[in-house]
Amino acid sequence: MKRRMLFVILLSFLMIQPALSQENVVRTPGVLEMADVSRLTEVHGLAEVTGAVEIPETLTACRGAFFSSEEDFVTLGPEPADGNPIISDGDLLGPGCVVFARNRELLAVFKSEQDLGLDAADVIDAGRRLVAFSTELDDPLGRFTAGDLLVTNGAVIPNRALLANFEIETRGDLGLDAVHFVGDLNNIIRFLDYAPEVSREGWLDNPGMLPQMLEEYGIDIWFSTEGTAPEVEMPLFIDGDLLSAQGGIVAKNSLLLSSAVPAGIPNRGVDFGLDAVTADRSGNRQLIHFSTEILYRGEPAFSDGDVLLLGDGVVCTNEDITHCFEPKTKELGLDALSLALGRGERPPCGAAIIRVGGMPTGNINSQGLANGWSATTPPFEAFDSPFGGWVEILGLMPSCEECERFKVEYGEWSSPTTPPDPDGFKPMTDSFKEWTFVWPSLWVRVDRVPDSEGWLGIICDSDPVMGGLYYPWNTGGKNGKYSLRLTVESVGGVEHVSSPVVVVIDNTPPTAILNLSGTPSCGDITIGDKVTGEITATDEHFYSYQLSYRCGLHPACPGSILPVRKYAGVSDQGDAGLTFTWDTSGLPPCGYEILLEVWDRTIVNNGRGWGEPGYAHRSIDYDFFCLEAAE
Repeated sequence: MKRRMLFVILLSFLMIQPALSQENVVRTPGVLEMADVSRLTEVHGLAEVTGAVEIPETLTACRGAFFSSEEDFVTLGPEPADGNPIISDGDLLGPGCVVFARNRELLAVFKSEQDLGLDAADVIDAGRRLVAFSTELDDPLGRFTAGDLLVTNGAVIPNRALLANFEIETRGDLGLDAVHFVGDLNNIIRFLDYAPEVSREGWLDNPGMLPQMLEEYGIDIWFSTEGTAPEVEMPLFIDGDLLSAQGGIVAKNSLLLSSAVPAGIPNRGVDFGLDAVTADRSGNRQLIHFSTEILYRGEPAFSDGDVLLLGDGVVCTNEDITHCFEPKTKELGLDALSLALGRGERPPCGAAIIRVGGMPTGNINSQGLANGWSATTPPFEAFDSPFGGWVEILGLMPSCEECERFKVEYGEWSSPTTPPDPDGFKPMTDSFKEWTFVWPSLWVRVDRVPDSEGWLGIICDSDPVMGGLYYPWNTGGKNGKYSLRLTVESVGGVEHVSSPVVVVIDNTPPTAILNLSGTPSCGDITIGDKVTGEITATDEHFYSYQLSYRCGLHPACPGSILPVRKYAGVSDQGDAGLTFTWDTSGLPPCGYEILLEVWDRTIVNNGRGWGEPGYAHRSIDYDFFCLEAAE
């Protein structure tokens, strides 16, 4: 009996602990907010991680690492959320021994069907799934190369633009082995939110635009290449040097490694390469952590999978960062690395929208359409999808001690290319209900009533179940392009405004029209006759349609008249006035229904409503007749 009571007490403590710890998390530089990561991993369907993990500039830095391996392997540790134990060298792994993003999720906006590997990565905003990265392989469709800098929001910055200020006459694609953004985090996000507006060809036509924009935003991109330029005999830089997109070398290979290592060309003898790099956002060179292309067996020894600190050798071994996956080897290499070193850039009341309509904001492109997998349970996949119905908006939970209230606002675009004026945003003021924590296993729904300006008090006890600052937006009657923003106010009255998130709202169902030619509605026709007609199946965000038949027998003898037709791209709005012929030979006599079903791509009420062949809004049209045997 005592053992059972002890178990109940312990269980109660464990269940209440997340709610209590959320209120007492102190945000300090050098600490990765694992309470935040816990929310994010839960939101994204990943394993839960609890507690705040210190990330001082010591061996424990690797406990908060996002990284990729150089080789595929099978995890014998925690099972990934999708149930697939095979870890690809294109997957991005994250804190708490989770698969943060599969390669297909990183490339979701590009709709890549192949695993193209992962050569560099910088996790800019884990909540938004905003990641800058490069691949090992070129895009088979030619949309980017392995040397281009990609972003999960669809931005493609070509390799030539990164090298623009190095003024290399024969500037080809030199590859991209490592990447790290430096500067104010909000400015970095603002730049990346704008970057998809410039096409790859636009950057190539004016490669000097990138360093100019970086200067305007007050940020920089540190990176390394896979090649030496302009020539091996007289190199301006080697592939082991850390470069700046604004021009110049941040750290030579000889500086990165200990003076006891023969690193550097031509003086010391060996180019060890630079395969991964990370630091803090302030650009402190003393916090540069990296990995090399090749190992060194001298003193100090290191492998190409170890995490090294500038001039100081191994911070943690490859086994240190991979052991929780329990691979059957201690060396898997290290191709990409992103650490939370000294990342105190987001203030305690910093505002960020992390999810809209069930989709991580990192999976919503600059045009307001969602791609990739949702953060819901069960998950669904979006394909250039707008939103409709009730759209849940989730903001990152700020400090409960220093922040008092928040509001969510929307602004309507006056045209597809004209965003709302900053003063034209309207507050969301509809009342709603929200779950909040009371006691272990006890949650209650409370009434939430914004004031006339949309302000709501912050309820920290709602965070463990809601996942952050919560507002359900009723979009009924709305259509078009909108920008959303979140404002968090501190106890002292200082307002922190998030970067806007663009979404397209579509509450108009598809058009479905079925017209039969020469066939009596609810009349009789003879087996063997050919039924002809035409259909119209259209929508601004068309997804698919099918034309089928079924009879009144048991089973219902269903069949297809026109096969399922899916959209071919964002400009595909379906078919209008398409004719068809249906041969009724061989069918049993009975009453028949011809059914036209049309779906659009809208995510309605934060989910996928129907499943394949279509989902979300569905429109139908149908007709009936009797099929009789010939006399």
